[in-house]
Amino acid sequence: MKMRKKSKLSAALLAAVLTFSVTGCAGTDTSGETASAVPSSAAQESSAESTAVTGGDIPSGTLTFLSWQNETVMQPLLDGFKEKYPDVSVDLIYAPPVQDYVEKFQIMYSTGDLPDVFVTAAENKGEVLDNDIAMDISYLPAFDRMSEKNKETYTKDGNIYAFAPDAWIAGIFYNKKILADNGIEVPSNREEYLASMETLKANGVQPWAFCSTNLYDPIQGYVATETIDKNGKYDAQVNNGELTYADGWSEPVSLWASDYLDPGYINQDALGLTGDQVNEMFAFEECAYMIGATWSVATLDELNPDLEYGMLPWFGTQDGVAWMTGATGVGWSINAKAKNMPAAKAFLEYLSSDEALKMFQEQTGGLLAIDGIDFPIHPTIEEGYPYLLEGKFYLPAVEWKYSDALGNEMLIGTQEILTGNIKPEQLVENMDKKRTELDAEQ
Repeated sequence: MKMRKKSKLSAALLAAVLTFSVTGCAGTDTSGETASAVPSSAAQESSAESTAVTGGDIPSGTLTFLSWQNETVMQPLLDGFKEKYPDVSVDLIYAPPVQDYVEKFQIMYSTGDLPDVFVTAAENKGEVLDNDIAMDISYLPAFDRMSEKNKETYTKDGNIYAFAPDAWIAGIFYNKKILADNGIEVPSNREEYLASMETLKANGVQPWAFCSTNLYDPIQGYVATETIDKNGKYDAQVNNGELTYADGWSEPVSLWASDYLDPGYINQDALGLTGDQVNEMFAFEECAYMIGATWSVATLDELNPDLEYGMLPWFGTQDGVAWMTGATGVGWSINAKAKNMPAAKAFLEYLSSDEALKMFQEQTGGLLAIDGIDFPIHPTIEEGYPYLLEGKFYLPAVEWKYSDALGNEMLIGTQEILTGNIKPEQLVENMDKKRTELDAEQ
């Protein structure tokens, strides 16, 4: 895999509100009358491949596409599709994520105007799967090379309803120079990791820098290694009332307290720090560890181009168990009632091709969860990439029934633990209490 440092497309550009339409017409003769729609030579050359995908119909006409990636991101893919299927015109309707897109999706679905192809995300997944809005696309060959985690995200009853090609991961960024200067080998398990922090502290080096909003990230890591690794259905069982947060979060919170709070690696100093300040501390080598994600590298490289750093997972108590924080990206779905089904199937076939996926990755900077495709990846993120391909990444908020409320409970609760207002074990009690209250309101 070719490796080089690469920045993601600017957030401002991705969030620009655009409505883009690629339209075409059959053409006109010299008299100005509309000519008949005869398939072009390019379309005829690809007709065998096209009909294999679309069940015998050569794709043509207008395809409607509701996207939360804008014109800048999608244009190269639309151009590639147009070259392969010249008799199809794509009408791209852009709605920026997340709230605007979900509202647009719901309005178009409720009025019967949902486009042929649309985006399924965590925020509308339940609605799509529960109401049979999308068709099963598990026939796409690319699924054979996709990580199980990405496939499972949009699967119901064995059928796959969205093609989600990428994911993001976060974990522990470590400063290579600081570890080497203190005689520390790069940790490969929890025991070595904890020992490294003890050595750093003994040598007068600050092991970690946290900010007020990421205090609970190590807890999420321990939930993955101690609970999800043993029971992948845990969150679903909590959501339906079979289990509680006490069943799966008590041990992770206890480990967080013993591994980070008791030694002082997380302390009240974090409450006065912002994410930007933590980035600066790590970039200028004032600490050895920080929480970093796929989008963090551009900032760190800009702050200190000479910084040498790598990425570690969250290590579990059992040797050999390690997970990243992370989540599957959004997926493309075909409307089960698509007005132009042949074109919709052809579009998904193209979007799932290596050619299109390479372009999509170049446009977004995301991490493809499909094996066998070479793409530029930052050398730091490369260290965590195998966990993505193995599906060893987890984000509780994606699975929570009440993600906003519980996320706020975690945020405030961890801060109150540092100020001494509550004990660590009360955090889990409060989570179950909040879930029970919200269930009662339903």
